[in-house]
Amino acid sequence: MNWTIGMFLACASVLWPGIAPGLAQTELGPDKPSAAIPIGPLAPMVGEPAPLLEERQGRVASLQEPDLASMFTSGDYTYFPLPAFGYSRNESYYIGSLMPILKANPKGEIDDIIAPQYLYNEFVGNSITLNYYGYRSDTVQYRAIVNYAERVQKNFDFSYKDLGAGGGRYILGGQVNFFKNPFARFFGFGNGSNLNAETDYTARETNLNAYIGLNLSPNFSVIVTGRYRDVRVENGIIPTLPQTNENFRAAPGVEGAQLTGAKLSLLYDTRDSQLTPVKGAYMLFSTEMVSNVQHDEPNRWLRFTLDARRLIPHDGGSKVFVARFVTDGIVRTDNTKSRDIPFYERPMLGGETTLRAFGLNRFIGDQMWLVNLEERIRMKDVVIMDHHLELELAPNLDAGRVYNLTDERFTFNQTQINPGLGLRVMAKPHVVGRLDISYGRDGSNAFVGVDYPF
Repeated sequence: MNWTIGMFLACASVLWPGIAPGLAQTELGPDKPSAAIPIGPLAPMVGEPAPLLEERQGRVASLQEPDLASMFTSGDYTYFPLPAFGYSRNESYYIGSLMPILKANPKGEIDDIIAPQYLYNEFVGNSITLNYYGYRSDTVQYRAIVNYAERVQKNFDFSYKDLGAGGGRYILGGQVNFFKNPFARFFGFGNGSNLNAETDYTARETNLNAYIGLNLSPNFSVIVTGRYRDVRVENGIIPTLPQTNENFRAAPGVEGAQLTGAKLSLLYDTRDSQLTPVKGAYMLFSTEMVSNVQHDEPNRWLRFTLDARRLIPHDGGSKVFVARFVTDGIVRTDNTKSRDIPFYERPMLGGETTLRAFGLNRFIGDQMWLVNLEERIRMKDVVIMDHHLELELAPNLDAGRVYNLTDERFTFNQTQINPGLGLRVMAKPHVVGRLDISYGRDGSNAFVGVDYPF
């Protein structure tokens, strides 16, 4: 799960001496989608800053440096043997090692990342993972992840995305994955769901989805998506927590589900990069018809989602203010009383891209809203083994709430507010590694991954 944090601290020790004193300054690794924690995307491209002078880069040239660099570089490939360790509230600690292998193109930009890793966790035991991320451009990305643990945990994930196929005319993409996540949590429904109601289950899922879109203009696109999702709720692995299928045996979806969905999306995007944007606007509106075909009785619903973002550079481009607003809701189209919408198909808050102080899917309801505010502050640039890296600090604030408006009125009472601080290491144009630490009602939480959270 977690290998990014090892790379993170290695990069930080070079960029900002004193952050990770236990790691040698030469053991850095630009971090991308090979993150220690779950899975991650990539980072985009923005104009490359002019090379800094040696003294401004923070490098100390020495007679030994070329020999050291040659130990970790062979042709277009750079190797970073690193310790790997990480922590998340739901999964506890991981410790192990990894070997990120970076392949650069003739421009020195990272095109491919291969990251084999070994990790140990007290619950799933020993695990081996092979991560691959490919970046052919700012708009073409590949991902393949194979993970197998000694106990329960498995993940096979393959995806492809091209936002400018056919000379920029079309959008094409798809994903196939199968996983067993023994750390899934369910607390019940609503914004007031209590931490003491926490239960554990293993989410066993198969997902197939494909999408095709048309770029009607440089900034406006129409996308059609089809998906299939098979879900099974099995016993969890945390011995100190009760099982979801025992404490919430009447919750919709505990019996499993087979879901098909057809979605229409309208996208407006003026950002200057898909992966590491510093200016522009993004707005995605989608509506989806979903059906649970596991049962004979009709079980269908509509889902509407709006995701809007704005990036505003200032202070000469050294800072970027990012604001995001999301709203999401479901509408039942059937009145089958014996069947309702599975809990894992409803709007949720919690996790590295929503409320970062909480574990994944901490709050579940029929409607939700979310606001993320973040100030991305560029702190330092450095060139290490011919890779240009940037360090960012990102103080942030997350706020949001879930509702069931058929049973309650709209209110801002009990809004979840999470202040936090992020650390980002970037290897432009395609790689961003991140560490986010936030505080909320349940205490503090940390996430490590790749790509910006939004």
